[in-house]
Amino acid sequence: MKNLLRLIRFPNLIIIATTMVLIRYAIIQPIFIQYSIGLEFPILHFIFLVLAVVLIAAGGYMINDYFDVKIDLVNKPDSVTINNNFKNKFVLIAYIILNTIALSLAGYVSLQVGIIALFFIFPVTIGILWFYSTTYKQQFLVGNILVSLLIAIVPIIVALFEMPSIHTKYLDFPEAYSVLLKVIFTWCAVFAMFAFLVNLIRELVKDTEDFEGDNVFGRNTLPIVCGIKKTKVVVNVLILLTITLLIYVFVTYLRITNAGLFDWVTFAYFGLLLIIPLCIVAILVFVAHDKAKFKFASTLIKLIMIAGIMYSIVVKFKLSIN
Repeated sequence: MKNLLRLIRFPNLIIIATTMVLIRYAIIQPIFIQYSIGLEFPILHFIFLVLAVVLIAAGGYMINDYFDVKIDLVNKPDSVTINNNFKNKFVLIAYIILNTIALSLAGYVSLQVGIIALFFIFPVTIGILWFYSTTYKQQFLVGNILVSLLIAIVPIIVALFEMPSIHTKYLDFPEAYSVLLKVIFTWCAVFAMFAFLVNLIRELVKDTEDFEGDNVFGRNTLPIVCGIKKTKVVVNVLILLTITLLIYVFVTYLRITNAGLFDWVTFAYFGLLLIIPLCIVAILVFVAHDKAKFKFASTLIKLIMIAGIMYSIVVKFKLSIN
């Protein structure tokens, strides 16, 4: 069981599910309450939606390990589960089963909200994850950007399935619905952009950590094509961009929601749990010269991403007292 949980990256799946739950109940629901409406998307359908996303992610991790067995024997020999614990045939069968269940759930939920076009997000995601494992991750930056985009779309998916359920309530008030739509998707876009940038930073740090194995098997990652020093510069530029956007979001949030009053809670949260840790990552990456330091930086980046997601709880509190 331990090896199976490692194969599907169980902690990452928990983060994905938690993100979707928090976006719904800590962002969307409080905003709905301000507009005197409740959540109309049934809880059972939401559970199906979360399961569909989580199962596709689990399948993606499995197929990635399936194609990365040889390279993982070089980069992280102690973490290889395929062949050591699971046969290739088992992994492929499990991959097909997980995606079949996910597509069935996604199809059902899409029919229930009345927008079948939403269903196509899921087979496209499966296809991207397959080609990421077989092709894209070997190409210069393509795999890094695509997988970061998939992470970023997780908050957006919740809104895409939530909003159609209340559309009929606003048939006679299209302007009000337009405003609500803008508010919801603005919040989701902020979390999506943060997830994209932080995950892209982590992807590049992981590529630097895996330089040895990637180089042996001829992958065109940023560290191999441009060198580790230039990769460190790119990572630090992305960190600076992320910090700049966090400051911009804070100032904008202050101006729109607090009528000039200073928000010490958000200021402390951004500073202590996001900006300062990002600065520490920048320093760690700059001075790192071995796999252990890059791995530590990668772990810290994941914690920063979790902290960013958990800020939604602060948002819920702020919205509930306004």
